[in-house]
Amino acid sequence: MPSVQEFSVLVVKGNPRFLPKEIIRALEARTADANVILPFLKKALGSGGSTLPSLDQVWLCCITRDNGIDTVDMVLSCTENEMGKYPIFIVPTQPLSHWSLPSLRARLRALAHALSDTVPRERVYSVFAPDVIVFPFTQLWLELVGVEIIKEPYYSARLLSCTAVIPSPPLAPPLAATSLRPAIASDVEAVARLCFGFAQESGPFFLEREEAIKEATLLISKEQVWVHCIPGQGIACIAAFTRNTSDMATITKVYTHPSHRGLGYAKQLVREVTRNLLENNGKRQVVLYVAHNNPSAARVYESVGFTEPDSGDNSGHSVNWTEVGFDRNRVQLGHW
Repeated sequence: MPSVQEFSVLVVKGNPRFLPKEIIRALEARTADANVILPFLKKALGSGGSTLPSLDQVWLCCITRDNGIDTVDMVLSCTENEMGKYPIFIVPTQPLSHWSLPSLRARLRALAHALSDTVPRERVYSVFAPDVIVFPFTQLWLELVGVEIIKEPYYSARLLSCTAVIPSPPLAPPLAATSLRPAIASDVEAVARLCFGFAQESGPFFLEREEAIKEATLLISKEQVWVHCIPGQGIACIAAFTRNTSDMATITKVYTHPSHRGLGYAKQLVREVTRNLLENNGKRQVVLYVAHNNPSAARVYESVGFTEPDSGDNSGHSVNWTEVGFDRNRVQLGHW
């Protein structure tokens, strides 16, 4: 294993064009795990940085040098989009078995110090990363800046991936009479209501009504949300996919109105959205996270064809991810 002294942290602020190509390639080699960082990077690079809502974007890259050869170990991002500031994301780009526990902690400590030197402590409202990274990193951050960790994680989930949709039997009424389609401009109010409902059940990242309208408008204008319409009743369910590259899509929001739950609408919509992304949009895989405490959603996704990526010691995949938050009296919440 490499010694703990053979690494450094590269800090890139503002425009991602200053990131070395080796870092982009390292993320591309871990596409599923990198879904929280790579799509944002690709979009910004493709636009020359003009799509960034501000220059307050930061990437920290831990790099090991061994006999003159650089290896990207992990990438940390501190970024924001039109809806607000993202959590701190950390993506390992090497199998976690590559490091001993002291080696891993040394790298995380270096990242924490670099982050502290780069952004104000109130910016770090939460960290989302594989379990083996998020817990030691947040403890190191607490020791460094003194902001307490919230006891209960905001989110704890499995990463699932789908490369082929499992065929479904013919639909029976009432599902056969429903309509599944991309949302259009006239759907904005209905989509906003469901975005608002999703946020209300996803504390602490609540939305005001106006913010829900803004989110729905963005999703529809970017063609990143589908709807499940019920004859005579309107839109019952939405599925959004907002972190996408040329060959991967990430389903980031699935929400059914409470009055329409238990009828199979979410399963039907997720199946159709996933099938369309794979068959008509050139995606090789679709990924999503499903909360450990939501077994009914897990059954829906697994019935569509979502499975855990290979998580063997040398696979480089991390199945279990957690978002850990910090004392909300001392940080400024964002939104994702």
